[in-house]
Amino acid sequence: MPDARKTLGELRAEWEDCTRCQLGVHRQNNGGSFVFGEGAKRGIMFIGEGPGVTEEEQGVPFVGDSGKLLRSILKKMSVTESYITNIVACRSCEPVLDENGLPRLRKRKYGPSLPMFRDTPPTPPQCTACQPRLQEEIYLVDPIVIVSLGGTAAESLIGRSLTITRDRGKEHTIEIPGAGFRASLTEKKQQWMRKVHGEVVTPVIPSTVRYLLIPTLHPAYVLRKIADMGHNSPFQQLVDDIRKAVKIYEMYMQEVHQQMPTGGSSVSYESVSDAFLEEDK
Repeated sequence: MPDARKTLGELRAEWEDCTRCQLGVHRQNNGGSFVFGEGAKRGIMFIGEGPGVTEEEQGVPFVGDSGKLLRSILKKMSVTESYITNIVACRSCEPVLDENGLPRLRKRKYGPSLPMFRDTPPTPPQCTACQPRLQEEIYLVDPIVIVSLGGTAAESLIGRSLTITRDRGKEHTIEIPGAGFRASLTEKKQQWMRKVHGEVVTPVIPSTVRYLLIPTLHPAYVLRKIADMGHNSPFQQLVDDIRKAVKIYEMYMQEVHQQMPTGGSSVSYESVSDAFLEEDK
């Protein structure tokens, strides 16, 4: 159960030596980094499926090519109140084998050669093992809106299978455990109190918190299709979904805190694509 008094730093300290699944064991055996989230609370939360090789080396989420694309879009839309994390905090990968079934080695300038690995989607059991960390991270960040990146992240958060290219951009509500308990009606008589062994008791259930979720494409998928930047391309779909989340956040800030929008949700797709292409040169 989440603890509202806990800090994100304390949550990270609790989990950074985790070996609940094979990903943590692999991380420890290969000297990889535990990749915790970073960013601002009470804004837009982006959740990917897991760190890649660059993230594993630096210990920071979304700093590879996918991260550069995502951060380029956020910069153009003037999004500063964002938080980025992943479904799993350790890299999910498998060894690269040669034609003889032996591990391929990566030569280094200094030191012995190391085995090569390729990224793979985390399995459902691995996602489940990391779920308590993610749910508590969401609770402590307390975002206004969540954007999941890719099918694995969306399915893990929503709790059912979907087709990300078809279901992206649609609004969902997810529930995660909250702090404390709330009163609950009895099952049979639908009353707030009941007698147990002659004593009156009030049934309670764990509290939950609901969040708005918008699934979208993973930036890695968009990069594989980057040659297509025309109308309704994967790039435009990603931009449109993030723009939708930015608009929801801006509306919330305006209505609740009387803060005027930065205009990020009105930034055109063309200006975002031009900015990314300029940065990518």
